[in-house]
Amino acid sequence: MQPIGPKLAEGRDSEIYEHGPGRVLRVARDGRPLAAEAEVMRHVRSHGYPCPDVHDAGDGYLVMDRLDGPTMLQAAGRPPFPLRRSGRILAELHERLHRIPAPPAARAAPIPGDRLVHLDLHPANVIMSPSGPMVIDWSNAAAGEPSIDVADTWVLFACASPPVGGLDRWIVPIGRRVMLRAFLHGVDADAARRAVPAAVERRRADPHLSSDEKARMDRFVARVTG
Repeated sequence: MQPIGPKLAEGRDSEIYEHGPGRVLRVARDGRPLAAEAEVMRHVRSHGYPCPDVHDAGDGYLVMDRLDGPTMLQAAGRPPFPLRRSGRILAELHERLHRIPAPPAARAAPIPGDRLVHLDLHPANVIMSPSGPMVIDWSNAAAGEPSIDVADTWVLFACASPPVGGLDRWIVPIGRRVMLRAFLHGVDADAARRAVPAAVERRRADPHLSSDEKARMDRFVARVTG
């Protein structure tokens, strides 16, 4: 499917185009089928979970509702800097998601279970729309234990490289820790701690990961499990 509007955004593996009134077209650079991801999105919406509505999907494309608003990551970095509130909202999104049973065809997460897990549910994948927070990018969704999902988010908070320089290089990690504490307060942190090694093993397989991020992950595992 070809886009009918201009490019709006792009990520590591996809591009987003305007695709008619109120809709966007997501194009996977590798042309992989996106129908399974669309089915997961329809599944969570059927359980009342905040996710864009899907209109069409196939090999290499997915058409869904356009969402207006900043990401949670962007919103948390602007006055009045709602870091703690953002952490609490993120925890609530995890808790709500993990009440949903995984669809029968879902692949298994690193820690198998019968709950739906997102495995990339972090502030950059939450859009703060006028109607409330909406979760995007369901490409990694699987059937698993909630602890692996929480642990994955914890690993990203603790180990991802901040894309900033100058003074922000020091300010951003402080804000990240404030949001992380609020997030961990609203989830089962003890269970997530036990799942951290599995989450790190999965993340370390990412070919785009830098050597610094891998080293931070190794230190993080030693710190939280030692």
